Amino acid sequence: NRQYRWVYNLLLEASSTGRHTPPAIPLVTFVHWTTTNPPKELPAGFEPLTEANYEELLWHLLLRGHDSFAMWCPLPELAQEVRPVHRVYAAALEYKEFLDRGNPVLFDVPKEPAAVVSALQLGNKLLVRRTDFAAAPDVVEVKLADGATLRVPKAEGKCLVLAKP
Repeated sequence: NRQYRWVYNLLLEASSTGRHTPPAIPLVTFVHWTTTNPPKELPAGFEPLTEANYEELLWHLLLRGHDSFAMWCPLPELAQEVRPVHRVYAAALEYKEFLDRGNPVLFDVPKEPAAVVSALQLGNKLLVRRTDFAAAPDVVEVKLADGATLRVPKAEGKCLVLAKP
């Protein structure tokens, strides 16, 4: 999955930052989607990160403790760069309480394409996002830090609010 090669490194770094930054310190992450100043000839088989997968990455950053995004791009790319960030911000308003007061509880990043799951916990509820980068069962199980097993069903392009097991 050529898309996962883009997401993997970005999510790995973002997960480390989210895990090791105390909640009291705002985490404002630099994001950029398109390749600025690409070479005139792209390598054979080159596949850029899709807009949909970039949006999924942004969601996973929010659910791994990142508070906001900083973005820079050349003026000709501005409209294209702002659209996915704006869509995620707008949709995230539905989960404001989780984003303002929830704590990230999942930081695993699969080495190979698989289901990626991120979550914020608020009380006995979890705001969960699952993105499948390879074929995966209808329900995946992930271990929470307290040892509980969370069962996460497919919900392509959506967040779910689940009870903490």
